[in-house]
Amino acid sequence: MSPPPPGPPEPVLPYLEAGQPGRPALLFLHGGGLSSRQWAPQLEQLAQDFHCLAPDLPEQGRSAHVRPFTLEGSARAVSELVRTRVPSGRAHVVGLSLGGAVGLTLLRTAPEQVESLLVSGTASGLGRVLGTVSLWSAGLYRLMSPERLAALSARQFGIPEEFAEAFREDLARGATADFTRSFTRALMGLRLPLEARVPLLVAVGEHETWAAHRAARVLARKLPGARAVTVPGVGHVWNLQAPALFSAMVRAWVRGEALPISD
Repeated sequence: MSPPPPGPPEPVLPYLEAGQPGRPALLFLHGGGLSSRQWAPQLEQLAQDFHCLAPDLPEQGRSAHVRPFTLEGSARAVSELVRTRVPSGRAHVVGLSLGGAVGLTLLRTAPEQVESLLVSGTASGLGRVLGTVSLWSAGLYRLMSPERLAALSARQFGIPEEFAEAFREDLARGATADFTRSFTRALMGLRLPLEARVPLLVAVGEHETWAAHRAARVLARKLPGARAVTVPGVGHVWNLQAPALFSAMVRAWVRGEALPISD
């Protein structure tokens, strides 16, 4: 008897999965220096209605060995995950911060896989001057322990204690000088999906930085048909700061319903 034909290859990136394949697919892309664990509350709250996937992006989390981080390489790996794990080959993509830049790159390079895109706190690119400063300052990470930096970030972003331990662990491992250089170079070369035609929501937390608000305005202006919203009362990592609100936003957005905020 001949052996059965081989199944589809395993995706390149480790990932978390919740919900049943065949339901509308949600692809969650985490922020810089974190991991798929960032999306734990969304996977729990949305799995009943959706098929949820959350990969560890290159050079971060369980993909720390996949180097270097690039937007193009990350988009290719994410595309393979969608191709192998989503029966329809299409997903609603949700990206926060650097994950949003990966989502924008996926939309540019594989638009046929993107049902809709929601990005929050995402850069519109990084100019040469700011990029050079960031590359130079990456070495300053060595002046403070990773654990101390991670603890300060958790406090700055208002991460509730139930999520703070995983956040601190991921960031202490992932936010290295080498990774900072990798994602800085990636953002300096970000190319926007200017020809894309899918529903696109650009969100920014009310308490995010001036630069984040400016980036949201640039994305909303440049991307065809994009809708921009400011989310009241939250900061950058608001999927952990206000997980129920974030999940409600995702659910309403992909279903075409009224968003749970007034904008």
